[in-house]
Amino acid sequence: MSKIKKMANKKVFIIMGLILVIGLIMRIYNFEKSFGFGHDQDLYSWIAKDIVVNKHLRSVGQITSVDGVFIGPLYYYLMALSYWLSGMNPMSAIVPTTIIGLLTIVSFYLFGKKYFSERVGLIMAFVYAVSFGAAFYDKWSVPTEPAVIWSVWFLYVIFGMFRKNLKLMPLYAVLVGLTYHIHIALLPILPIPILTYFMSKGTLKEKFKAIKLKNVLVSFLIFMLVSSPFWFFEIKHNFSQVKSVIIASKKDLGNPTGFVKFKKVINASAWEMQRRLISEWPIRPFELMWPFFMLVTYVAYKFKKVSGKDLSLMLIWIFLIGLAQFTSKRVVSEYYFTNYVPIYILMVALFFDLFLDKKYLSKIVFILGGIYLFFNFSWTINANDLNDSYFYKRQIVEYIRADQIKNNYPCVGINYVAKFGTGVGFRYLLWWKGVDIIKPSASVPTYNIVIPWEVSASEVDQRFGILGVILPTQKRPSSEAWCKDPQNIIDPLLGYTE
Repeated sequence: MSKIKKMANKKVFIIMGLILVIGLIMRIYNFEKSFGFGHDQDLYSWIAKDIVVNKHLRSVGQITSVDGVFIGPLYYYLMALSYWLSGMNPMSAIVPTTIIGLLTIVSFYLFGKKYFSERVGLIMAFVYAVSFGAAFYDKWSVPTEPAVIWSVWFLYVIFGMFRKNLKLMPLYAVLVGLTYHIHIALLPILPIPILTYFMSKGTLKEKFKAIKLKNVLVSFLIFMLVSSPFWFFEIKHNFSQVKSVIIASKKDLGNPTGFVKFKKVINASAWEMQRRLISEWPIRPFELMWPFFMLVTYVAYKFKKVSGKDLSLMLIWIFLIGLAQFTSKRVVSEYYFTNYVPIYILMVALFFDLFLDKKYLSKIVFILGGIYLFFNFSWTINANDLNDSYFYKRQIVEYIRADQIKNNYPCVGINYVAKFGTGVGFRYLLWWKGVDIIKPSASVPTYNIVIPWEVSASEVDQRFGILGVILPTQKRPSSEAWCKDPQNIIDPLLGYTE
């Protein structure tokens, strides 16, 4: 029996190894050309520079969509470390993003194995590893990237607390403390582990008696340590973030309400699941993802792959997140529902695990898995080249730098001929490549970056992807004094604070 178990463990080890290799390839293939270096990436690069170069220890990252509320600094410190080790090279973002992605794959396996079966864990790991949409999310490289791995482990805690595993309280404390560093949209589900513990079997007296004061105190200290940047910032700034949240909750932005808002919540959540799991399959309308989810969930429940009580825990999660977005006065965004992805993957895994119980049906699962792998690899090869990626932005900045050196310009101006929100992702690259920029004016050679270059096709001197650059018409080099004039210093990057 022991020999059989060892052979089984070896088989699982090999399968997980192959899954991780696939996940790694999906996340690093053609990274430079698929790395969307936009405003968020520019901003965390600038903050990483502030930490490494300016030696400024920060308790907050960038400002969120709620005025006066910031995201925690953890992701920025991870990036700062990677930048420091690579000589401030933005491509080093591949290291933390890939590590987080691979750890998420392993987390899916551990969760599925713990509460369902080895097979379910492997299926969950396979789906997340292979999915082009999931891989693209990981390499998107934004501070909310850890939301998926956080959600997996939060599910782990919820299921464990429902089974009265109070040893998970320190992990629960870590996850609650990390919420500040990851995403404010996760706040509504934080009480679920406590709720599920008291939903478990036994009397209320027995449950309170099982809680040890030492465990509670240790968990509280862990929570305070992990969330300490938040408390330092709030105490220093008179609890400005808490006040900002309260103000934002009362401020009517004129967004839709009622059925229109409900429809938007359903659409946004469905779209997030669609683009993470079957990214390039044009399913319309997106809302069809919900009937499919309900179908696989019903089948999994009907054939006892998931208990009614475990299912209720996940439905509470779905309901609380959806309710929070429905009642919020903020604009509903798709990435607020990324935390649904682990639940969706779990139900899909349980559905297909049912087929593996029948030998004559198991081939269907392997065939569908092969098809899923084939299509996602195809998307990785054919749909993984952004025409405004880091690859092209780096080239355009290097072109500007070479021309600046050639003409001996002490400093230059940069102007964007682009729609609002598209002329982003250049500021850090310009600093990194040594381009000293000031406010564009008639007294400084100014480069025009055109997006897309077709807008001024006859004037563009060089093209890189969708980007074009027009060389300065003002050839008179600006003086050193003009370059250092405080009035000519460009404004800070939007969302950047010190």
